[in-house]
Amino acid sequence: MQIRRQHFFSVLSVCAVSVNAAFAQSAVWGLQREDRFSVETTIDRETIVQLADSAPVTSTSREQLELEYLVWRVTPLETVMQVRVVLFVRIGNSGNAFTDSLFDQRLKLLERIPIMIAVDPNGVVTNMSGYMESLKQFAGPDQNMLQLLQEACPQQSFQSWIGRPFWMTQPDNGDEDGKTWERVDQLSLGLMGGLRTVATCRIESQEDNSANVVVAGATRHIAPPPDRNASPRSVSFTGVKVKAESFSGEGRMLLPEKATDDDPTSVKLRPWFASLTLNWSIKGEANVKSGGRSQKVTFEHRQKQASELQPNYQMGRRLSGARPPSFRTPLKPAP
Repeated sequence: MQIRRQHFFSVLSVCAVSVNAAFAQSAVWGLQREDRFSVETTIDRETIVQLADSAPVTSTSREQLELEYLVWRVTPLETVMQVRVVLFVRIGNSGNAFTDSLFDQRLKLLERIPIMIAVDPNGVVTNMSGYMESLKQFAGPDQNMLQLLQEACPQQSFQSWIGRPFWMTQPDNGDEDGKTWERVDQLSLGLMGGLRTVATCRIESQEDNSANVVVAGATRHIAPPPDRNASPRSVSFTGVKVKAESFSGEGRMLLPEKATDDDPTSVKLRPWFASLTLNWSIKGEANVKSGGRSQKVTFEHRQKQASELQPNYQMGRRLSGARPPSFRTPLKPAP
């Protein structure tokens, strides 16, 4: 009986070690519960619009925003994280002090509504919740504002934006070399629909524990839903034609360090993402209807999104830099 009991506990121990090993490998980047990191993104836009025979008008804008990711739960199939907007800065303003002040006040409210996402071991966001709650928090009782927000940033575009840091994840492709992988992205064009891109990430060069990644892809236009321009509004578009002249990107990923036999605890835990820059060049045309009058409009649009890991990440309960105020009081996920 004693021998059988020892044998049972030996088998149980082996099974537990095997399950824990598989579990540890399944979490994207090896993330653990309560790990956190933040990513700052700078968005530069330039748009040239020509209405009918009028002279072209050029507008530019720049925005900076920071997203904070907090690991809420880890399972063998997914890593669940809470995502919050902790910083949003607009370079320049609309020229209307009241509108700018109201916009900034509403942005502060977004910190109260966390977005929950699930990321699979290969770095793909498979689920997201809290999207509509965030839009409603920002829009308040203004239903027109809520509709505009949904049109300006539909859920799929929002999910793509949040998931971009995880592009820097080498998937487990079995017998493949793992140096090339794909991501699907969607960029919103507001009332003109969006751009859907199948982006190919490829490791171009590698040294020590980092790698440079080039991004290329095939992009196609997604027409706006039929009802998007059907509701009464001051401006609507028909006959929308959009073409992506170019799409490119580059990133840097930090490869996981390997423990040594001499000091297995020497490995520094860190996110794999270091940086990612994406560039779009777009041309298009449409018929714009305003005040019962329809005119042809042509446009060119260039957009650059540059994202970078911030140094205050926390991995394995260890913080790499000074603890920012937003890290002091974790929020609980929305029910």
